[in-house]
Amino acid sequence: MFSNWRKQSKNTARRGSGPRNRENTMATSQDVDYIVRDHTAWLTMNRPSVLNALSKGMFRGLELTLASASNDPAVHIIVIRGEGRAFSAGLDVKEVSGFATRKEARDFVYRLVKPFWRRLFECEKPILSVVDGPAYGAGAEIALASDIVIASTRSTFAFSGGRVGALCCISAGFGQFSMIGRKVVEMNLTGAALRAEEARLFGLVSYVEEPGGIENRVAKILDEIRLVSPTSNASFKRIRGSLITTRILNVAYKELLRTITSPDFRTGAKAFTRKEPPDYYR
Repeated sequence: MFSNWRKQSKNTARRGSGPRNRENTMATSQDVDYIVRDHTAWLTMNRPSVLNALSKGMFRGLELTLASASNDPAVHIIVIRGEGRAFSAGLDVKEVSGFATRKEARDFVYRLVKPFWRRLFECEKPILSVVDGPAYGAGAEIALASDIVIASTRSTFAFSGGRVGALCCISAGFGQFSMIGRKVVEMNLTGAALRAEEARLFGLVSYVEEPGGIENRVAKILDEIRLVSPTSNASFKRIRGSLITTRILNVAYKELLRTITSPDFRTGAKAFTRKEPPDYYR
């Protein structure tokens, strides 16, 4: 669904060099496409062959592009989306289960995962997640941490890290203090998925549209945000970000490392690869 947007963005960027019509290519990474148009930064997770699974390169690319958007005075709004038929399937289980040492796992958590989430939580610009398809694990957490979520009717959401023996550490901490805290607890403990309309009823999603109607809804929301002072929005985001304490996040990262270096993760990753249900209670 996003191919037309991408083509329009690139064509528009080529036509002008002013701040409303330009393409910023400096922040583009291998796994995340980055375009600035009409004071909006579009970040597209671009690993469609693996449902935009969050690999080392993806976390690095998201942190890089978020930094670029945050530091660019011409950018007032940020949109995160996924290429292909998914928003993001979550952690790249195949890559993470292949870490040979605890140090490699620790570097992944503290040099890639942590900087990305810090950048997202400290961002002073409105962040929209546009979801068309599955948003699982850390993919669902990106939606949870966004300010506005627009989803298609074919989207599903799950904090499913525990099903592969890992952990949705952000939702376990930050999510419990959101307006849908009780549901976040249940979703983490069961790994069960919600359809888009269910997610809207619980407050995880702001708007649900048919796939063909998402573009219009996104355009309308962007126009409405542009009616609000960027200074006011930045102040709101600073207050919102202050609710996320360093203590909670430090515990979250510690527990993520604990899970992905555990025997349960090896069991879950093996079952995931074989497309079998895991058995943690033998």
